[in-house]
Amino acid sequence: MIKTPPFPCQASRLAALAALAALWHSPAPAATPEEVVAKVEAVASETALRSALVGFCLVELGADPATAVGYRMDDGLVPASTMKAITTATAIELLGPDHRFSTELQTVGSIDDDGTLQGDLVVRGGGDPTLAATSLGATYAKWKAALLDAGVKRIEGSVVGDASVFGTALVPDTWQWNDFGNYYGAGACGLTIHQNLFRATFRTPSSGARAPLAGTDPKLPGHEFYNEVRVGPAGSGDNGYIYGDPYGRLLTFRGTVPAGSGSFTIKGALPDPALFCARTFTEYLADNGVPVSGEPTTDRLLAMAGKEIGARQRIHEESSVPLSSLVLTTNHKSDNLMAECIHRAIGIGAKGAGAGTTSAAAEAARTHWAARGIDMTGFYMGDGCGLSRANTVTPRQMALILHAAAGHEHFGVFRASLPVAGRSGTLKSIGGGSAAEGRIRAKSGTMSRIRNYAGYLEARSGKKYAFALFVTNYPGDLAGVKDRIVRVWTTMAGL
Repeated sequence: MIKTPPFPCQASRLAALAALAALWHSPAPAATPEEVVAKVEAVASETALRSALVGFCLVELGADPATAVGYRMDDGLVPASTMKAITTATAIELLGPDHRFSTELQTVGSIDDDGTLQGDLVVRGGGDPTLAATSLGATYAKWKAALLDAGVKRIEGSVVGDASVFGTALVPDTWQWNDFGNYYGAGACGLTIHQNLFRATFRTPSSGARAPLAGTDPKLPGHEFYNEVRVGPAGSGDNGYIYGDPYGRLLTFRGTVPAGSGSFTIKGALPDPALFCARTFTEYLADNGVPVSGEPTTDRLLAMAGKEIGARQRIHEESSVPLSSLVLTTNHKSDNLMAECIHRAIGIGAKGAGAGTTSAAAEAARTHWAARGIDMTGFYMGDGCGLSRANTVTPRQMALILHAAAGHEHFGVFRASLPVAGRSGTLKSIGGGSAAEGRIRAKSGTMSRIRNYAGYLEARSGKKYAFALFVTNYPGDLAGVKDRIVRVWTTMAGL
């Protein structure tokens, strides 16, 4: 931030502001890669970042990867959400931009002449992160129509949610407990539905008071709620958090919600999306003329009882939008759930059925980039979205993965998925008005005291580069860190 002295008149003040704006929008001075590295080193030595871990790597596209330059570029750092760049680049190459997730309705048993299904109806999930994302009703109406088309008017069995494609581990082992119950920590279920989220609404009588829970949407019967949420000052924002474990029945609410609105809503993660789907679809069918005799269940609950789903017949299939669209949403919105579902799909694509796990996907990604000639020593992929603090990537590994991705036939799809500095997605609030605006396409990575960027630069000279800039454990305020990052980008723009 530039401070200016007081001005004797409005005209002179406006003139000075115009001069400052012209300076800010002026083209970046010419620079060399060595000068960019020097700028990073200088910024890293400033008091605001002196105790932080700063890593940087820059490599020209099309050039020998050995020409990469940087600052502490072989230090293993936490990538945060820049991990999504690796996940989506890997998916584009291994699965292809036209890959789609599919969901099936399957019948078990025969259908009598009177329309009675003598057996179960299975909703076989394919890991689609967009299934009924905004409306359960529209999806369920389509499924009911498919049942009627198949001649089913009554079910003498249960609706079974089959989430087996991703296994039973909803969340990676390295995620933190305090993330599980919140919407951004929703697990990648093989039968993901409604973004695996629910909303909890609290009444906000006055600051400092307890905030009573008004209810959840959708409703969560069979769950217990323990509420410690209080009302914070007006304008204090969403500081409410939800604690709960996968498949658990107790949800604990803590933190504060702002006063002044009468009510306030926060978002949480469904503990068991497959069972939620089976239950709500059972209810929908009963309310719309297709009675179901059995209790809703899942493949996991059946296995716990020593039972298996019988032979099935597919009666309906629907597909997601193509991967090219999903990766754009993933990177522009930094969508954790979508990244995790894509990540698990990489495991299946590389290793086949039964490999829809975090570890299988991580091994597939590591193997893929190692085969592209990148030294993956020290690389650790604990998840696909970057929420895990166990993740480790060096700036060189990140930049060289992006460098290699630029040589792939589907690179255009991946590049288009990355936000543009000062203009779109998670980069809209950084770099605007600077020489870097419109020249940087990158994935951001943000955690407490972590601010990272990894992507591409189209420099003033017309040359193009891949880069990674990681700032970990910074002690100062975020605005100061972003300012220093833009200073580096401005120097980069002059290449």
